Amino acid sequence: MTLTVCLKGKDGMVLVSDSRGTFGDPRRVTAQNDNMKKLYAVSKYVGVLLSGSGELGAMIMEGIPDKLKSAKVEGVTPVMSFLRRHLMKQYGDWFRGFLIRPVANSPAPPRPTLSVTVGGYEANSEGNPTVQKIYSLNCHNNFAPHLHDYGFSLSGVAQYALYLLNRLYTPESKVENLLALGAYVITETASQDGKVGGPVQMIKIQSDVGCVILNSEDINIILKSNTGRSEKLKVLFFGEKDA
Repeated sequence: MTLTVCLKGKDGMVLVSDSRGTFGDPRRVTAQNDNMKKLYAVSKYVGVLLSGSGELGAMIMEGIPDKLKSAKVEGVTPVMSFLRRHLMKQYGDWFRGFLIRPVANSPAPPRPTLSVTVGGYEANSEGNPTVQKIYSLNCHNNFAPHLHDYGFSLSGVAQYALYLLNRLYTPESKVENLLALGAYVITETASQDGKVGGPVQMIKIQSDVGCVILNSEDINIILKSNTGRSEKLKVLFFGEKDA
């Protein structure tokens, strides 16, 4: 399964995902693989998150950054529109005759599930970043674009993350704090639901530097800092530890 998170902030945006793929019916015995790539920097100011069929998503995303560069596509809305056309074409070629949505007792199979989140900055005529936006595209809606205008988006096992974001997220947060929050909702969800897990993947997007993919060392520093935050949260409820 999956959890992906996209957050808008005061000085930039953050895209975060787990790396777990779950194989088999989740109501029965399943197997897991924690090496799924779900996060892509596709242009200078735009990142993409995937949930659903990881292998299909990898095939869909192959070569996308080069195609966007060749077509001189920049800015989150043009990138989203490019991806939408690409997704519709690929699904039309590969899954002709499949149902867009599952239908009970139908002999026709449904399309494999794939949800795409596109987050980043719009670009003006000079290619410079302007406003932040988050879109999602889902195969079961035939990839109709959805605009997330409340500051964040979630996909996958979202229940715990939504609870936490509703209480902790503010659009005035700086990127440094959003990185910690994004990692926190991933690891907290993983602690409660085994369909989420594996190494955390992160991208930050800022108007002065564009997309930056965080390496494992930087992510581990954030995860360690979150341990301290969790201890402070306990102190708020129970007071300082006994000497």
